[in-house]
Amino acid sequence: MHASRSRRSLNLLALVGIAMLVSACQPDATTAPNVDAESLAALADDVWQRQLDNVTYVRLMEGLPVEQLPDLSYEGAAEEAQFAQTVLERLAAIDETELEHDDWLTWAVLKRSAEMTVEGLQFYWYSNVLTPYSSAVAGLRQIFQAAPLTSASELTAYLELLRQVPTYVNDVEMLARGNAESGFVVSAQNMPAVIGLTRGSIQPADSGMFAAPDTRMSVAGEDAADSARLAAFRDEMARVIDEEINPALESLAEYLETDYAAAAPEGVGLGQYDLGDAYYRYLVRFHTTMDVTPAQVQAIGYEMIAEMKEEMAAIQAEIGFEGSFAEFREHVRNNPEYYPATPEEVDERIESAANAFYARADEFFARKPEAPFAARRLDASLEASQTYGYYDAPMGDDPTGYYYFNGSKLEERSWIDLKGLAYHELFPGHHFQITRVLEDENLPDFRRAMFVTAYTEGWGSYSTFLGLEAGMIDDPISQYGIYMLEIFLANRLVVDPGMNALGMSLEEARQHTRDNTFESETQINTETLRYSTDMPGQALGYQMGKRKLLQLRAHAEAELGEDFDLRAFHEAVLSPGALPMTVLEQHIDWWIEQQRGAA
Repeated sequence: MHASRSRRSLNLLALVGIAMLVSACQPDATTAPNVDAESLAALADDVWQRQLDNVTYVRLMEGLPVEQLPDLSYEGAAEEAQFAQTVLERLAAIDETELEHDDWLTWAVLKRSAEMTVEGLQFYWYSNVLTPYSSAVAGLRQIFQAAPLTSASELTAYLELLRQVPTYVNDVEMLARGNAESGFVVSAQNMPAVIGLTRGSIQPADSGMFAAPDTRMSVAGEDAADSARLAAFRDEMARVIDEEINPALESLAEYLETDYAAAAPEGVGLGQYDLGDAYYRYLVRFHTTMDVTPAQVQAIGYEMIAEMKEEMAAIQAEIGFEGSFAEFREHVRNNPEYYPATPEEVDERIESAANAFYARADEFFARKPEAPFAARRLDASLEASQTYGYYDAPMGDDPTGYYYFNGSKLEERSWIDLKGLAYHELFPGHHFQITRVLEDENLPDFRRAMFVTAYTEGWGSYSTFLGLEAGMIDDPISQYGIYMLEIFLANRLVVDPGMNALGMSLEEARQHTRDNTFESETQINTETLRYSTDMPGQALGYQMGKRKLLQLRAHAEAELGEDFDLRAFHEAVLSPGALPMTVLEQHIDWWIEQQRGAA
């Protein structure tokens, strides 16, 4: 599901963007200044400005032009870690007990982010920039397709950025070579996808990811519409792509097909590499934002699968199906009425489900965003290597948030779970949570830029649960589909740590997935490679985050009793923006005390 850009190669600090908190009230003349709060605000301001200057994701989010492609070098990562160390030193001089609660949230988020960045430097040579969800090359698509082309200056800026691509691709190759020298090479199991993605990026100027079709320049001003200027732009763009970018991509592809592929191990998972065990434990903590071990995560996965199968058995009994879990799975697979006929049907089912929840939003939420949402089919070049798809928040001049779904092999993609997917990806999941943050002018910049896997993906999975709990789904088959989606996510808690840290082979992970999910063989193959050779640890955030949200809700209900209000709880979770789950837990404890005081 949402890799929401976690598939891009952004540095760790950038994924948890941080900036100053501006107080809603100004102190009067008799109030002594809070030195600690002022120091924190200055520090957070420095971090935010650094992101505005250097981080592609933040610049796109803020509507600023991308003038420099990301720095993939070790020197750049080391500089980022050194900056994070100075952040920790400045934080150490601040007495967090003297801060107001919102300032304390800033302090706590900043501290965890900086600590993870400093710790992560040791794993730089395990950086994966080649596989489908993590591809640094594929990540260029968003940058160039979001670039405006409606004036002469914008056309010039586009060409200047385009001329950086050959060096950027060369840097990807140098990083891959450094990975190999350090003993980290992508598994042979994922090499066909790695090579295919790289070769697939070698395209003519008028059809690849750097293409600038006429429709993007159709609303150009008088200067940009000048035919001679546009012709010169197209000629130079074609020259750079044909003579500089494509040769650089060809060099990368040839290296991957030869020396790199020859060094690729047959096994999967981080555990097979020298620093793999330590790195995976780091990734578990990074993505869950909890202090848990791989074995603890896997135990939770087994428990959740067992609980969900009980719920699924009850629904099977309700509809009069007397067979086993496996037999019902075969019933679904062999029944054409459970499968969409066209990608347009998939689009309609997703959008209609999300819109139906949106119509009832006021029952569950105090505030909803204005940005529209929609579903779109994935680019064909990505469908073979991605199981479902991903959500993209509004960027640039387009105010709409999109869920890009996989529209290939529809005979293997039942519509039964599409309502749950719609809730997870669009409303009230990713689109709702992310765009209400982006639209909140009272929220400090750093919170608008934050992305925390367990919080964001956990909220998406919680949203699916909420749709079921709220009675949004009245037919048993679609209710069953919720559990089909959720058991698929719970299965990740078993096989992700299994393959990366606990000795599970790729085939064992695939068999466990066959036994406990409804996924097709195609989906099982891409998903298990995603966990073990593409984005280890990232898939843990979904159910671990949802589980923590449900625990916090149950805790608040128990503490507040009849005074518990679900809309108020949701606002407490959503209003601060994405938080590490350990910080969110402390925030909810604080909120409970505030509710008691107001009762």
